[in-house]
Amino acid sequence: MLQMYVCETINNNYFKSNKMKSLILSAATLLTITFTAAASPVEPVISEKTQATFTSVFKNATDVTWSETGKNEEAYFTANEVKTRATFDAKGALVQTIRYYKEDKLSPVVLNGVTAAFSGKEIHGVTEVSNKNGINFRIVLKDNKHYTHINANSAGDTEVVSKYTRGDQ
Repeated sequence: MLQMYVCETINNNYFKSNKMKSLILSAATLLTITFTAAASPVEPVISEKTQATFTSVFKNATDVTWSETGKNEEAYFTANEVKTRATFDAKGALVQTIRYYKEDKLSPVVLNGVTAAFSGKEIHGVTEVSNKNGINFRIVLKDNKHYTHINANSAGDTEVVSKYTRGDQ
């Protein structure tokens, strides 16, 4: 009787152990498949009209990646050392560009307006938004104590949006 109990206990423990190993192996396999799928994104299919517009407007584009946002298609790329995001509508028309750069690429008219209004501050970065409403600039200025975010238009007119005390000092 004792021998039968010992054998039954050993068999139950063996099956429980194997069941647990199978469960852990299944979970590990599922996680591996999930992370592999997430790590290899599927490139969106970009319309021929958008491709034609893109290649005619941005001839010097490098490192191009595409994404879809709602009904729009967006290209992220570098052109003439400027990081750019271009948005195209469903008909392939260019809707908007957003360009990110430093002071050296800023229009002289805008640069003059900014330096005249904010002397003693350094231009830290520029975000240029161009769409049907025109070209506008979001500029980050810095000095020894603050970061100042301003808006500027293509005529060089500026307005302060916000001012922050620097935390890196």
